[in-house]
Order: sequence, then C-alpha cells, then structure tokens
Amino acid sequence: MPRGDRYDGLRACVGDTACERLASAHIFMVGCGAIGCEMLKNYALLGLGINGLISITDHDLIEKSNLNRQFLFRSQHIQKPKSVVAAFAAQEINPSVKITAQQMKVGPQTEQMYSDQFFSKQDIVINALDNVETRRYMDSRCVTNQKPLLDSGTLGAKGHIQVIVPHLTESYVSQQDPVEHDIPYCTVKSFPAVTEHTIQWARDKFESAFMMKPMIYNKFWSSHGSPESVIQKLKDGKNLENLSLLVKTVANQPTTWSSCCYLARRKFEKYFNHKARNLLHAFPLDTRLKDGTLFWQSPKRPPIPLLFDSKNSLHREFVAVTARLLAEVYNVKMNNQDLLPEKMEKVISEVEIASWQPSFKTIETDESVKRPDPSTTCIDDLQTVILLLEQAVQTGRLKSDVSSLKPVVFEKDSETNGHIDYIFTASNLRAVMYNIDAADRLKTKRIAGRIVPAIATTTAAVAGLASIELVKVLLQAPLETYKNCFLNLALPAFVYSEPAACSKTELSDGVYVTLWDRWEVKGHPDFTLSEFLQTVLAKHKLSVAMVVHGVKMVYVPVMPGHKKRLTQLYVPYFRLSLVKLYNTPYNT
Repeated sequence: MPRGDRYDGLRACVGDTACERLASAHIFMVGCGAIGCEMLKNYALLGLGINGLISITDHDLIEKSNLNRQFLFRSQHIQKPKSVVAAFAAQEINPSVKITAQQMKVGPQTEQMYSDQFFSKQDIVINALDNVETRRYMDSRCVTNQKPLLDSGTLGAKGHIQVIVPHLTESYVSQQDPVEHDIPYCTVKSFPAVTEHTIQWARDKFESAFMMKPMIYNKFWSSHGSPESVIQKLKDGKNLENLSLLVKTVANQPTTWSSCCYLARRKFEKYFNHKARNLLHAFPLDTRLKDGTLFWQSPKRPPIPLLFDSKNSLHREFVAVTARLLAEVYNVKMNNQDLLPEKMEKVISEVEIASWQPSFKTIETDESVKRPDPSTTCIDDLQTVILLLEQAVQTGRLKSDVSSLKPVVFEKDSETNGHIDYIFTASNLRAVMYNIDAADRLKTKRIAGRIVPAIATTTAAVAGLASIELVKVLLQAPLETYKNCFLNLALPAFVYSEPAACSKTELSDGVYVTLWDRWEVKGHPDFTLSEFLQTVLAKHKLSVAMVVHGVKMVYVPVMPGHKKRLTQLYVPYFRLSLVKLYNTPYNT
C-alpha cells in the first residue's frame, strides 16, 4: 500500500522488504570520484542508510578537471575534500540519509581505522576506485571479514560491474588482470614513434629537472652538512651518493634571470639538436643490423636536428617557460615583464652556444633494459670535483648554509603555472624532430596528466547496474540471480554473465575448502602451539605442515629452532584470531 512518502515508487518496484533492507543497511564505499558521485546520488534516491549508515572515504581533493564528470562538485568546491563535499551534496538530495565522510586512504597503514571490528558492522562494501592495487587490498579485507563486495569501473565508453558474495562467488583476485606494459626506456629516450612517446619524454624531463633533482640536491646537503664538511669527506676518500648530480647542479646553478634564460637556451640545443646529431653519429642513416636490415626502419624514425629560431613561437615559448620554471626552482626573482617576446629575444641572442662535439656515450637499444638509477652514476676524477666545490665556496656560490632549492610538483589543472606549457612545447618540439604528429594542448594535458577518459553516460550506466546488484545482495539472493556486466556504449554492447562460483580445494576425503572458509580453534590462555596442532588433527583429521601469520612463519618444522616452539604459548605469535594454515592430509 502507498504510504505517501518519497519511496512509494521504489516500493512498487522492489517491495516493502527490499525498502526496509535498504533503509537499515550499513555500507562502506571507497572512492568519491565519478562513479562514487553517481553511487551516492543513487543511494540518496533509494533511501539507503536512513536507518543505518553510509561510510565513505577518499583522500583526494577536488580538482578543476574533475568537474566535467563528477557532477556533485562545483567550481567553488575546488581543493576541498571529495568525500566531504559528496556527502553534503547527497544529503541535500535526501536529508534523511546518514553519511559519515572521511579523508583516509585504505591500506595496511589505516587498518587501525578500518579494522576488523569496523568491517564487521558493514552489510556490504562498495569499490568506486581507479586503481588495481587498492581493489586487490579491499578484496582481501572483504574475504578476511566475510563481507560482500561490489566492484565497478569505467574507461571511456567501456565499463564493468563485478559482484562478489561470500561463499558463493570467486573474489576479485581469483582472475588475473592483464599486465600493464610501460613504454620501453630506450623508446622514450631515443626512438619515439608516436605522440604518446614524445609526451611521456617531456613529462619525464619535467619530473627530473624540476622535481627529482632539486629534491635529491636538498637531501644531499641535509645528509652531509656544509660544503666544507663534504669537501673534507671527499678528501678522506669517502664515496658520497648522488655526487654526480650535485656537481652538475653546482656547476650550472643559475643565480639571475639572465642565467636562467641562458640555461634554458642551452637545454633547447642539447635536447633538440645535439641529441639528434649524436644519434645520427652513432647510427648513420645507412646503418644495418647483423641480419642486413636497415637500423632506421619502422617503427624507428631518424631524428632531424632542429636549428633554434627566435622567430618561431614554439622555440621561443620553450625557452621562456623553461627559464621561468628554473627561476622558480632556484629561487631567482623574475616578473611577467621579463617574459615579453622582445626582452626574451634580446637575452637569448646573447647566449653563446658551444659547437656540437660527438658524444661517445652508449645509446641503449635493448627494449628490456630499465631506466638507470641516477644515484649510481660514478665520478672518476674526485680531485676535479673537490676543486670545483672549493671554487664555488670561494666565489660565494656555495655558502656554509646552503639554500634549499624548491622542487616543483606537477599540477595539470593550473593554467598559469607553466607546467602544461612546458610539456606541450617540449613534446611538440620532439615530435617535429622525429617527424611525428604534434598534439594539441588538450591531448597533451590528458596524456601528461594521466587523466582517465570518463563519459558521464557510462558512469551513470555502471552506477545504475551496480545499484541493482546492491539490492540483490542485501536481499541475500541466490547465485543465479546475480549478474556481472561488461559494457561498451560505443558499439553499443552489454554482456551479462553469472558470477563464477568459488572454487573448492579437496584437502582429504570429504574435506573441501574455498577461499572464504576459515576454521576457528578455541583455546585457553595457556594454549601451546603443540595443543593447537593436536586440536586441528583431532577435529579435522589433518596434520598441519606449516603455520604462518601474514608474512611471518610461525611454525615450519624444517626451520632451525621451530620445533622448540611447540611447547611455547600460542597466543603471543598472533595479533589476530584468524590464522592462515597450509595443510596436508593426515594419513593413518
């Protein structure tokens, strides 16, 4: 019968029992991004948790780029916590909904907050995440605490929903995700073939020059003290980590705006002229491999050395934005007037560029080789290093209290900080150098900022389908009623499948276990490890081959000293009541 409230329509669709279960539910949702916003809107409309509680957490702050797809947020919410704003917006939709919002990451470091006791109060856990690592962690926590989990995700027009129910379905980690392959180091460094490679190269250069190197420089001085003490350590023959990077930074450190411009202009020459010449010197156009095929064939593209042209806006803008970022890192004063084209052209024209000399560094061509660690670079001539540092101290470039550099953290959403400007100009110059199609600013921002494409329609479809499965879980429906879904709205295609049942492992005749099973052994304060093993043997007819707790080996008979533990108290080895057992059948 209609009750004259806002839930009459819902009641007509799913019935009184479902409405009551929704109202009394306690749920925990991780993530308040695009899917999280849609989920919360649905929960508010469903009256979920009006007599229970919705707990949400997301450690992120709202960014400008979120506003086009995370519809609970507005421009006035930028730099505010996602979870807090999303909870407030959901309660505006339905003031009766009870929501507690937190700004915590979920992981081993927050298990005091999200403990087993916390999970025991939840009826279901919802994943609204954008990374596999956290999905795996939440899956493990739900398996440990025997709680159902709804996982969902989107990528452009594609989306998925997976239902995980204790003792009925397999878990998230039961199926392996496809391995994500990084772009090979040698491809990014020397042999780009597509736009994504040039943008990744520019992003790497930004991180290295403006964030990582300043951070390493600051850490070096905080670890080793004053320049005088460093010089003394070198004279004593001590090997100091990151010394090569320190020497380069001291030798090239700009102190004025003009010197920032000089360094930026030299970087142009190094990146887009000398690098190309070195490649062509090492591998001339007619170079052939051992099998007789040409070295420079698809996908490898031979580079074209670029000649700097102050009239070319892309050339000029690269030097200007690089100089500006260098000034920020090295605490050099400058103003917007310094960036005017006529002033930049005058300063740049005074830069002396060293003529190209062939480099005899090894150019990596093996795609399996990983990026080298810069801290492992060795310096052969320590006397030269000592002399350079002593001269820097004498001239005042290095003082006893070395001033810290300012690392620049990449921020994609600011239109005025120059970060996207740098990557846009650097990547497109490299694209010209390798005859690759240039990218517009929007594409550059999407790839460099690692923005996951999101379409509001896909997000709404996924959230709606997940909400249907939520109702089934709360009603404790049988396995055959649940539906996983994979969809692609671009085709369009919706593929439904029944969740796979959890697999069973036979330990001995008639004894089966699944990933959801756990055996509880009740002991007493003086319970020994030997008594624990005997209890399992008597109750389950299984001998315990190994006892572990997390990554800790509690009892492995072949390990030295472990047999002595049999007479020791059992409880001190464990913080939790749940123990992982690796069993072998007991043979009489």
